[in-house]
Amino acid sequence: MTELLCQTDSYLKEFDATITRVDAESRALILDRTAFFPGGGGQPADVGLLTVNGTEYSITKVKKKGADALHFIGGDSPLPEVGATVHGQIDWERRYQLMRT
Repeated sequence: MTELLCQTDSYLKEFDATITRVDAESRALILDRTAFFPGGGGQPADVGLLTVNGTEYSITKVKKKGADALHFIGGDSPLPEVGATVHGQIDWERRYQLMRT
């Protein structure tokens, strides 16, 4: 289950979390918590970056699946492992623009 931090603080730009599952086939990470909005109600999902042990991963979309939020990674770099700590950064300019429309 992913705790959606964006539901209690829509102005949160950065956060720390732990990877709880990796879906190698779809190149998606599931975190214990996230500030990325998974889309819904006519608003698109957030994009941004996750940093794991100094490696940056581009988050191209986030999608809700049951109680989890899947963070889809762009590119073809090796996926991080379950249990790794991540630092997330929302593309704030994009989110703020979407919040104002």
